[in-house]
Amino acid sequence: MREFDDMLQSLPTAYRRDAWVVALLGAVQAVDDGQRDAAREAAAQLFLDTMTYILPVEERIAGLTPGKGDTEADRRSVLQAKWRSATGKCDIDLIQRVCDAWENGEVEVDYQPGEIILRFVGAYGVPTEQAQAALQAAVLEVIPAHLAVQYVYRYLLVREVHGMTINELQSHLIRDFAF
Repeated sequence: MREFDDMLQSLPTAYRRDAWVVALLGAVQAVDDGQRDAAREAAAQLFLDTMTYILPVEERIAGLTPGKGDTEADRRSVLQAKWRSATGKCDIDLIQRVCDAWENGEVEVDYQPGEIILRFVGAYGVPTEQAQAALQAAVLEVIPAHLAVQYVYRYLLVREVHGMTINELQSHLIRDFAF
């Protein structure tokens, strides 16, 4: 609306009250608003966090097929991991960048001779089946074939539970606890 007021104010005073001129500027403003909205939407497609209708195109270019029931966030995470994995030689930093692509992917990557260790340090318990499958596929695509991968999950331990209130305990699912 500011642009409309600027256009109207830039006209001579006699035209500002003319109904035909005001209607014409209103029509121009409607077209201008549509073009601005389209430009904002097109710009949003350039960024992974806001990508919507271009996501299937990017997945096809990357050679990815989304799983059934994958949310847009899951699909974006897989695509981001694919982009990050195409950066060069495999090292701990590359594997860490791939793991960081997941929404709740607070994962620490470590190496011991002959084995890559992925330690989930953020959320408790095992990630959802789809998220875990996508993470495993992305990591296996990046790491050398001769290395094994070990997944270490974080659970609530008895010593942590003793200090919790009832409300804190009720906020966790049963799968978050180690038995």
